[in-house]
Amino acid sequence: MKLGKNFRDIKRSLKRNKYIDLVNPRLSYPESKFLIYTRGRTGSTVLTDLLNCHPDIFCDVEIFNFLYSGSKIKFPEIYIKSCSKRAAKHGKTVYGFKVKIAQLRYEHEYDNYEQILKKLFNEGYKFIYLRRDNYFRHKLSNIISAQTRIFHLKNGDKNSSFKVKVDCEQLMEGIKYGEVVNKTEAENLRNIDHITVTYEDDLIENSKHQETADKIFRYLGLESVKVRTDLKRIVPEDLEEVILNYNEVYDYFKETEYIKYLK
Repeated sequence: MKLGKNFRDIKRSLKRNKYIDLVNPRLSYPESKFLIYTRGRTGSTVLTDLLNCHPDIFCDVEIFNFLYSGSKIKFPEIYIKSCSKRAAKHGKTVYGFKVKIAQLRYEHEYDNYEQILKKLFNEGYKFIYLRRDNYFRHKLSNIISAQTRIFHLKNGDKNSSFKVKVDCEQLMEGIKYGEVVNKTEAENLRNIDHITVTYEDDLIENSKHQETADKIFRYLGLESVKVRTDLKRIVPEDLEEVILNYNEVYDYFKETEYIKYLK
């Protein structure tokens, strides 16, 4: 009885092991690899949906998100290698994953995260830099999601009629922080070949999805396939529909360069 319990404990421990696939001889490494370097609320879930339409691609989740990793990753390079075998589990030959700068810098506290990125590049990973240029709406999207707990909507989902009260100083701080992080991200990728996908230009409109996906497929050396996603925008074009204190926000920003995003 005790022997059986010990065996079950060992089995459960192996299943929880973040590196277990690394030593699985039945799983091969992917033929091609990529990562999406981004931040939250940039359309990364939409992009993942589009890329996963390709029969050769397995685009993974944010593998450094504690929701999926369970805890801090002590050996990130080994962890990524283990995760890359998930493509073989799904019968795919191309592996990709999403990673946010905040996860590397603050959550897992890697002092050498720039070297980790460079090493991945040297090992054949192709980089897709997903960014959002409208810092105002980017931070507003984070505020709305934090207050409503609505992160994604799909076609067919009932549109939620919600309004949020916006702290103007918090919004401005978020905008300024976004500008700083954008510069840091650009510096991280300065010596790494990559392609850039911009939320406003490449993802916000459904009509751009096929063109955007085809650009990435070519970059990865893959043939084009038809893509689609059921996800849709949460924040409407007219911000008066969602900002409870719209006039206050307008007055706060009217003398700044960001007022153009409210008009």
